[in-house]
Amino acid sequence: MRLSIWIPGILGILGPIVIPISHMVVLWFYWQNYARFVDRRFCSCSCWDTVFKGTYESGIASYKHLYFNATENTMKIWILTVIAIIALYECAKHLISLMILKSVRYSMIFLFCLSIFSHYYGWWAFLNYYNDDFYSQWNHQMFFTITELLSTSVVFHLANLENIVTPRKVLSVVGIAILHIVASGFDQFIANVFKGEGLLHQVHINLNGIRFYLQNFYNINQQIYMPFTFPITPYKTLETLSTSPMHTNIILTCTHTDIHTKHTYTIQ
Repeated sequence: MRLSIWIPGILGILGPIVIPISHMVVLWFYWQNYARFVDRRFCSCSCWDTVFKGTYESGIASYKHLYFNATENTMKIWILTVIAIIALYECAKHLISLMILKSVRYSMIFLFCLSIFSHYYGWWAFLNYYNDDFYSQWNHQMFFTITELLSTSVVFHLANLENIVTPRKVLSVVGIAILHIVASGFDQFIANVFKGEGLLHQVHINLNGIRFYLQNFYNINQQIYMPFTFPITPYKTLETLSTSPMHTNIILTCTHTDIHTKHTYTIQ
């Protein structure tokens, strides 16, 4: 088998592996001075139902790296996580395949990479809502997640050079980006950061939100600029048509090639 068949799958799986590990490393780096010391020899957990341990362990459990109870919310967390991992893997594999085939808009690849953090944040937020039974921000996060999915779907679609850029597609991405900037800016960022009304973790989260704003600003700039950037590939030929031994026609042909859609227009 050709190596190109295996490369998309191998590289595609790196995302689900690397992103959560990077998340844990970054959190540990910023929060290590505020974290509680855990003594594994004497700590215990009385909130664990030990269903998945069966007869091996019951009552108050000893230290575990991961606790999970056999509840409805645990099932929801598992389903959400599986869907997120498979979606990221399949999207990454498809985009890498397009890169190998040289049928990709790299600007859209960059936009897609910028949007990964937003979706990862959404997955992490919903996981914590289910895990903590905390739902006061559910609708708020659902709005951002759904609109971000719509925007990323358009970007993912436009990453393929065979898919034509249209004003409707561009407007959908730009409109959602502007909506996110306005909504998130007035919602939490100004109050928590500029006015100093947020706690330490809220300020930290909203400072990370600067990346979210930069992503949306880039979305707006890229989508507005892209439809008007169709470089012309000049190509001139002299074609001689002999209609008679004494008469010759010289035709100047100029072709315009759209590098995004690969459509060629000929003007004579």
